[in-house]
Amino acid sequence: MTETAMEATALRDRVASLPGWGAADIVIEPAIPILASPSWRGVDGFPWRATKKSNGESVFIKVMDRDAELYVDVPCAFEAAQRASDLGIGPRVMSADVRAGIVIMEDLNHGWRVGTLERMLEPAIVDAVMAARRLFQTGKPLPKRKGVFDEIERFYAAATSAKAQLPTDVEWLVEELRFAAAAFEGLKNVPVPIHGDGNVSNIMISDAGAVRLIDWDRATTADPLEDLGSFLVEAFAQEPEARDAFARNAGAFDAAAFNRARIYGIADDLRWGLIGALLAAKSARNTLEFYKFASWRFVRCRMAVREPRFGEALRRLA
Repeated sequence: MTETAMEATALRDRVASLPGWGAADIVIEPAIPILASPSWRGVDGFPWRATKKSNGESVFIKVMDRDAELYVDVPCAFEAAQRASDLGIGPRVMSADVRAGIVIMEDLNHGWRVGTLERMLEPAIVDAVMAARRLFQTGKPLPKRKGVFDEIERFYAAATSAKAQLPTDVEWLVEELRFAAAAFEGLKNVPVPIHGDGNVSNIMISDAGAVRLIDWDRATTADPLEDLGSFLVEAFAQEPEARDAFARNAGAFDAAAFNRARIYGIADDLRWGLIGALLAAKSARNTLEFYKFASWRFVRCRMAVREPRFGEALRRLA
């Protein structure tokens, strides 16, 4: 029996222990393609679907990859996913085993679609996403308390130690974001639990327009504007659209807060570039385009830092 077949058998046994499920009625198969580029999807944990042969009912299973230890706080991610389930803003969690790195969830398959940039042109969808993020932020702090600037330092050190392929100007990019981090130190904010990953493929949208947030692997306790910044930088290629979404959900346009969110989004690009470069150097999954993904995030970060508006935003943080 192959390793994959053995894993499927073990997962069948786990699903069979759920109320209303039985091993003889279960088909286990990969759920979605794993893509590091252009969109980071299914990378953190292998996605499986368990389906009842009798009636087609299904559940989604995420088995954390061994690479996750390089960049994911698994216990925190699982706790965040459970909170999102309880709040109704994430898939319903049916079983979670932190030690094994396996979570079994509601399968948002039929009647649901993965978020795309085109759907971010719909104000109602954007507003629902931002409302879900705000609701999650009302909970108690998560055990992880590292923000994006902390993680830039962590992943820069890890990528350098791994002799990862990095752009020639990476030290300059890191220094620029260190300068930004120093500017943020004097600002008042109340850290809250955040989703932490604005990738639009982490949004599921139903045919009726309901949204659910998935993939809580970057969840942490940080500035709520960090959460917003990671979403805005992913959802909107141009600043005017980001401003409109920000103002619509804040009730009024606060330039200083918007500038903070923008800087957080730029920092998020650098963080993900470093994560991609780290996995390109250390992951055994050499068929995934980790560095292609990293290169795009580095490019977008570089473009933003070189713009005069980067300095202007830093001067107008408060």
